[in-house]
Amino acid sequence: MDLTLGPEETAVRDAIRGVLAERLPLASVRAVAGAEPGIDEALWREAGGLGWFGLGLPEAVGGAGYGAAEEMLLFIELGRALTPGPWLATVLAAHALAATPGLVEAHRAVLAGTLRIALVDDPADALADGARLTGVARGVPDAGAAGGYLVLGGGTIRYLPAATHGLALERGPSIDPTRRLGDVRFDGVAGAPLAGDAAALRTLATLLAAGEAVGVAERALEDSVEYAKVRQQFGRPIGSFQAVKHRCADMAVRAEVARSLTTFAAVALAEGETATPRLVAAAKALATDAALANAADNVQNHGGMGFTWEADAHLYLKRAWLLEHVLGTRAAHLDALAVPWRAE
Repeated sequence: MDLTLGPEETAVRDAIRGVLAERLPLASVRAVAGAEPGIDEALWREAGGLGWFGLGLPEAVGGAGYGAAEEMLLFIELGRALTPGPWLATVLAAHALAATPGLVEAHRAVLAGTLRIALVDDPADALADGARLTGVARGVPDAGAAGGYLVLGGGTIRYLPAATHGLALERGPSIDPTRRLGDVRFDGVAGAPLAGDAAALRTLATLLAAGEAVGVAERALEDSVEYAKVRQQFGRPIGSFQAVKHRCADMAVRAEVARSLTTFAAVALAEGETATPRLVAAAKALATDAALANAADNVQNHGGMGFTWEADAHLYLKRAWLLEHVLGTRAAHLDALAVPWRAE
């Protein structure tokens, strides 16, 4: 199993990174987050034109013909750039709608970047009420910017347009200003299950969330190193002090280990390895841990200004905390990994 990036994967990564660097520097991220609807619609359409939403789909259904490894690279770059918007759910919807003849137009709109989808994660099928959905899904990321919802249950996948009768949205506060939250209320909403494999889609979703966390961990490291080179104390760059050196070294180890395991999980998924679900769970736990620890250390490396709104360090920490609760916390994934060794 080769975990190194080949020329084609490198070209994909560099192309995505270049577009995001040009279109969405952190100053623009702040501006987008402070305006309605909280996303860069021009970037969204450009991403559709570049094939980002169908990166892992076969060309026969409108995709780019790549796989899970390239989709992982996309989400690493989205994490590095703190890109606002429901990217995860929209990419998942591109997969889920591809095999549904009655939703061809919705699938085309998703691939084109003109239809955004928010993810309602319901692993215990708590919303299921027979053939209908009833209840409240709380803290749905980017629910207010979505034109539809993908309800990912324990064994079923449902797609619902935002205008569906019986659906209501209540916007709420979010720790991450670049990713808004909302509560989605289902009042006996009818939604036929799609034909896809819910477990497989959940595995892919968890992998991509891990990839986004890797991006946060890597960029927090780079932000610290850049600052340590220019911030001076006692007439020397703070990066020359042993305490800062050691902290940055720890950050580098965390980021590299998280990237390695997440890449391993992506290749295993692409090659159909039986251990893929366990590898993905481990990657999500480790990548989220790396993102949280690196983002917190980045705040510390920036000193007093790291706690201010004007510094960007807090944005990485807030995104990391939000990712902790996307598709299972670290504790949930570690519990799942421990099941084979748990005493009866």
